[in-house]
Amino acid sequence: MLKSCPGDVYRGTRGDACRVYLHAVPPPVGPIARMPFKNLLKRYSSNPVTRRKAWNKYFERRLKKHDLHIYKGHLNWAMSDEVASIHEAWGATPGGPADRVYLLWETGRLIRARGIEGATAECGSRYGKSSFFLLRGLDDPDRSHHIFDSFAGLSDSKAEDVARDGIKTWQAGQMSVDEETCRAQLASFARCEFHAGWIPERFADVADQRFAVVHIDVDLYEPTRDALEFFWPRLSPGGVIVSDEYGLATCPGVTRAFDEFFEGRSDRHLPLASGQAIAWKQFDI
Repeated sequence: MLKSCPGDVYRGTRGDACRVYLHAVPPPVGPIARMPFKNLLKRYSSNPVTRRKAWNKYFERRLKKHDLHIYKGHLNWAMSDEVASIHEAWGATPGGPADRVYLLWETGRLIRARGIEGATAECGSRYGKSSFFLLRGLDDPDRSHHIFDSFAGLSDSKAEDVARDGIKTWQAGQMSVDEETCRAQLASFARCEFHAGWIPERFADVADQRFAVVHIDVDLYEPTRDALEFFWPRLSPGGVIVSDEYGLATCPGVTRAFDEFFEGRSDRHLPLASGQAIAWKQFDI
């Protein structure tokens, strides 16, 4: 049964369902009106590339209204079968976003191509997804990889870690994942060595080594500062340090630690749109 509503809108109900009919409202005309309908058809195209681009445009328009952004749908890395196969190999276990782990995969590939010597390390591994992609990119079973994590979540935050208004500050114990979960996810890499403990307590285990890549993902000021002070002098020329959260408003302490550490140095860190930052060691100083 149809019931009249204000504004020439009619509602027809049947059980729990509700349908809305617009009556006597002329449809929009011209290119602007045709574009959404054309995009609607493309979203259900039999061509997967066409579908992907159409859905991307659909979400892009809606997110833009809220000052939010989405990656373009036709980025090579997002359409790569090789990258997709690594995600499939990782499985359903949570971990870092696709763009950030992609950077680590490409970093590993570049380090291998340039022949940079040294071990690799990650500070703050959680489930191990970042290490997984880095090691898949390196594809070097003879190179050791060192994981430093408390496996008890984050340590206490300090004054440097207090985020701006409206953003919650990290609490001790957040992001906790047990060591066995991480070990299971990285079981296919024979040279993974685990150093459980609070940073920097276990750094002495590798004090005599050189490093080609170090990934720092510890969210807070003090462990980030300690990791930079320990690993940068041990980084091989041409080696790289990657920060997972340099540009995240939730991690102001990380931003401060990097800015303070590299102030006045000839080598600098480069912030990335993903929220990461990357620093190449050009000089052995």
